[in-house]
Amino acid sequence: MDKLKKFSRILVAIDGSPQSMEAAEHGVSMAKKDNADLVVISVIHTPASVLTYTTEKNFREFLKKSKEDINTWFEKIRNRAAEAGLSIRTETVEEIYSIPGAIIKFAEQEKADIIVIGGTGRSGFKKFLLGSVSGDVVRYARCPVLVVK
Repeated sequence: MDKLKKFSRILVAIDGSPQSMEAAEHGVSMAKKDNADLVVISVIHTPASVLTYTTEKNFREFLKKSKEDINTWFEKIRNRAAEAGLSIRTETVEEIYSIPGAIIKFAEQEKADIIVIGGTGRSGFKKFLLGSVSGDVVRYARCPVLVVK
């Protein structure tokens, strides 16, 4: 039987949910095993309609709070990666259209070998109404996707 392919560039997408942080844990383990580059992203989703119906001050406060939360998540993952002897790159992506689209586009730009993502995120019940981010990433990504439950 052929050996399984080693990954050289792993992309983990997080939203701060327990499942996404577990996905990051898997990403760290995979990167250590394969001596791969690890890139962790988080997407700040701001629908265009929100930009129309909010004040600039409220929007700036929303962005600031979102970035603070994301930096807290990134710091936890950086610490875990450092314990494993890895350095990682983190990126925050601002998106007004599609979270899955932003993840897939980023993966393509980075030439990721695999995307690692949590099976459910912070959206809770909304995922049943709008479709899940992980489901859309699995459906449309051009590279393999590992969904962590």
